[in-house]
Amino acid sequence: MRHLDRKGFLALSGTTGLAAFMAACGGSSSSDGGGDADGGGAADAGSTAAAVPALDPASEPGGPIEIFTWAGYDNDPKAGAPWMWSQYEEGPYGTESPLKFTFLEDDTQALAKVASGYSPDIVHPCVMWVPQWKEGGLIQPLDLSLLPDYEGVPAAIRAGGEIDGQSWFVPFDVGFSTLTYDADAINFDEVGGEETWQILLDSRYAGKMSMFSDPTSIIGVSHMMNEGAVDPNVLTTEQIAAAKETALKWKPNLRNYWTSQTDTINDFVNGNLLATYTWPDGYWRIKNHPKMKDRNIKFMQPKEGRLAWVCGMVLGSATKQPGRATMAIAAANTPQAGASLTDIYQYSSAQQAGVMDLIQDKALISAFEIDNPSAWEPPKAWFEHAIPNYREVIAAGEEVKAS
Repeated sequence: MRHLDRKGFLALSGTTGLAAFMAACGGSSSSDGGGDADGGGAADAGSTAAAVPALDPASEPGGPIEIFTWAGYDNDPKAGAPWMWSQYEEGPYGTESPLKFTFLEDDTQALAKVASGYSPDIVHPCVMWVPQWKEGGLIQPLDLSLLPDYEGVPAAIRAGGEIDGQSWFVPFDVGFSTLTYDADAINFDEVGGEETWQILLDSRYAGKMSMFSDPTSIIGVSHMMNEGAVDPNVLTTEQIAAAKETALKWKPNLRNYWTSQTDTINDFVNGNLLATYTWPDGYWRIKNHPKMKDRNIKFMQPKEGRLAWVCGMVLGSATKQPGRATMAIAAANTPQAGASLTDIYQYSSAQQAGVMDLIQDKALISAFEIDNPSAWEPPKAWFEHAIPNYREVIAAGEEVKAS
């Protein structure tokens, strides 16, 4: 997500912390692709590379490479993430094929916009949506020979984007989604005394709470409010309908549904909000804002569990520069970019090879429990994965927002 608006996953050496959890669980996607969790994906990567026609960046035409991404992941030296793209921009095609950025609002909006005819070269979706991008013919498999650091991403994390023996997705950022709240103003006495998503139903804070506009998040959170610590990615038609009704009950307590995390951060620090759905960086920016220095700002660990995500890059099917676009993706997959992702945006990198030694702010590790495997396991966290009946979920969430 934003300064950057999205996603926290630490590049630890060996199998400790989050890396250990991901290896043990074999990834978060329902996809059957990818290698095994102990690194056996190397053979798969080789066969994938052989199955995709080799790309020749030198033979491709010039012109801008358009990247459809979350606000803050662009190359703006002040408000963006130039460290993601510097390797490409300093390379042989950075001048002839400069990077151009447009910003998406959420995964649903991004998929709909591209399906309607918009044709960026690179898109930055989250892993649960990769099957839909593939099924819609909107992306193409990757030539791994142009991605030298690809195997630095553990096989379990790559698995969600490896479908039908090919790689369609380069994981980049990982992290939690939950409420950031002012514990000096909000208490959970009326909803059982524990941190819980049920606080969204507490009318004492009506008009002082905000939620991300993503319809799947709205329904997923409401499903956990109904059912407790259960996987919010697995819902029946009846459960979707029930979650919709719950979401309609807490909607009147919201100030708004936000599309820009920067906007909701500003709302919070200016006194308009006491709680808002954020990613790790949003919490960190609120907590460390000068206006919040005397406030007890917390990143909620609800009893039902936090949401968690893996996002990354896919290659547009209509790009006329697939090789050069892949080289731009490769720039964001380096250990240096991964370490900066943690230091600057408080997310962690799916790229793990050599990143730990490059991270400068070690305090972020404990702040987000990146070295605590249990913090990333159910029921404390639920990694998003492909939802078979996602159209029902989206429709329900959109109906809530439109009501």
